[in-house]
Amino acid sequence: MALPVGLSRGTLDHSTSLRSPGAASRGEKAPYDSATTTAPQSSVAAAIAPRSFVWTEKFDATLLVAPMVLGLLAAAFVTSNPAWYAAVVLADLWFLGYHHVVSTYTRLGFSSKSLLRNRVLAIYLLLAIVLATTALAFTAGAWVVASAFLYLQWFHYMRQGYGISRMYFRTTSHGQAAGARDLLANLVIYVVPVYAIAHRSTTMGDMFLAMPVKTLAPPAVVVTTLGVAAALVVAAWFVRLGHRVAVGTADVRYEGFILSHVVIFLCGYILIVDANVGWLAINIWHNLQYVLVVWMVNVKRYAGRTDADEPLLSRISQPGRPIAYFVCCLAITTLVYLGLNQFTVLVMGGGLAATLGIYMGINFHHYIVDALIWKRRAALPPKGGSHGTSGGSHGTPPAAVAA
Repeated sequence: MALPVGLSRGTLDHSTSLRSPGAASRGEKAPYDSATTTAPQSSVAAAIAPRSFVWTEKFDATLLVAPMVLGLLAAAFVTSNPAWYAAVVLADLWFLGYHHVVSTYTRLGFSSKSLLRNRVLAIYLLLAIVLATTALAFTAGAWVVASAFLYLQWFHYMRQGYGISRMYFRTTSHGQAAGARDLLANLVIYVVPVYAIAHRSTTMGDMFLAMPVKTLAPPAVVVTTLGVAAALVVAAWFVRLGHRVAVGTADVRYEGFILSHVVIFLCGYILIVDANVGWLAINIWHNLQYVLVVWMVNVKRYAGRTDADEPLLSRISQPGRPIAYFVCCLAITTLVYLGLNQFTVLVMGGGLAATLGIYMGINFHHYIVDALIWKRRAALPPKGGSHGTSGGSHGTPPAAVAA
């Protein structure tokens, strides 16, 4: 999920569409499930549907504002102070990037029981991908792996944006009808990033985060066409937003998230000329979003109870214990990645090919697993398998990924 500390201007990330945590507990299909279709809905139904929240009003606002502001502030800071770039990347890695990967394992293998149950995805698939990526780096060249990362991470940033937009959409009056979709917003979510990566591919050089890359640069006419398409889609969205504001049906958080998605992709891939600085902005945005959402999911899953299968995770994932949760995850992150760094240097001999093979292999594995676990329905807690600590309901544990 992130590059080793030794690579001066680099880290990485991943992501995927995020399932609305409330859907599982209500027995619903994932709100952004590609199998859902647009359902007709009357303006009267939309008008009377109550507004809800992804979690709480404060959390929804934090998820909307904090990741984008922190990412753009970091980019502005390193632009004004280039000597600080490596330090800021290091902070992004240790506090957000590596934590981002470990967060996935809170849903997959945070205890010996869950790790054993999910061993195919958590262990066997990881080893297979790391071995394949390392072999590719040593045979085809490090540039192949680095170039794949450039585009795969972009795709995951885009997909996470779509997933979170669906979470916000389902809290609006328009999004609470069964099978409801916002096709115009979905176009904005996808078309703008496609134009952004096409533009970046034609303007960046052959180095990215201290790694050699070869971009898939489309012809200028294609980039221009994508730019026009993105402008038209965004303009149509603004026209609709203006109408909704005029009639009083605009939802500030949902519309605000769509706008933030546009802003961060335009800044990260177009307006910020330095590809490394642009990456830093959107990487922080993505990482912090993911960490916040996983924290929310874990607290909603374990609030008011402990789980015999996940004793540590269920105890730290409680309302009012964010510090304990993040400190614990950070400690695990530090131990895992320090050990990984020593393995890369002492066993693999270091070098670009070995480093990229191992770290990118972990990232690619994360992309695949992350795309699966957020789409699984949650299972009911087993009888007698957990014990409430404050009289609260058992809640719903994460979906068991079949081994």
